[in-house]
Amino acid sequence: MIGARSVKMTSRKCTLPLLGFILLWSHPVWSADPLPDGQELARSIRDTIPTESASLEATMEVTLRDRKRIKTPLTIQIKPLGQAECLMTYETKPSDGNGEYWVVQRALAKRNEYRVDKMAKRLAKREDFEIGLARSSFTLSDLGLEFLHWPDQKTLRKQRRKSRSCHVLESSRSVFEGTLRVLSWVDIKSGGILAADFYSADGKVRKRFSVKGLTKKDGQWQVDEMEMRDVAEYTRSRLRLHLK
Repeated sequence: MIGARSVKMTSRKCTLPLLGFILLWSHPVWSADPLPDGQELARSIRDTIPTESASLEATMEVTLRDRKRIKTPLTIQIKPLGQAECLMTYETKPSDGNGEYWVVQRALAKRNEYRVDKMAKRLAKREDFEIGLARSSFTLSDLGLEFLHWPDQKTLRKQRRKSRSCHVLESSRSVFEGTLRVLSWVDIKSGGILAADFYSADGKVRKRFSVKGLTKKDGQWQVDEMEMRDVAEYTRSRLRLHLK
């Protein structure tokens, strides 16, 4: 996941305190052939728990439909709770002082627990899961990789994305609104999610996630920028990580 002063990728560690999104950039997790079971592939990503504390400064830049840009600084922190559990916090610091404070508690082989509001005393309600962090398209459910906990997980095929060989993972659920299906391009060599498309009930893409920036430092690849596009609202959200 992340070292105390930088985001470094090591064996079986996430690079980002995001989606989790994040992203694993470590040794190969899956062999090139055959296709892995979808449930096992999803589990391998969501059960990767950070073992080191970290604090990372970042900026969320949102470009609205009218091309207006909103920049909000934030701090992302990781606090391990033993070997199989951790807290990931996201604290925004807007100029008006009315920031957000979100906590995602992740544990091995368990569903996430979410808390919102300052000091994270209130458990998140259903309506909280689709609120965007700092007016972005990155929601609480995105940051917790909730789609990897959905009941149906299927590896569809192998496909190249961003010049990398990937497994295409389909995550789906039966609901009447919101996102029903997510296609993720999981890098075969590293196990990280390079891109993801989020589909609504009408079969149309609602949002598109993509890794936009990678920096190599001390022989390790580090994610320094990622993007979420809201297709319907014509907005773009970019999370830039200030790596030291």
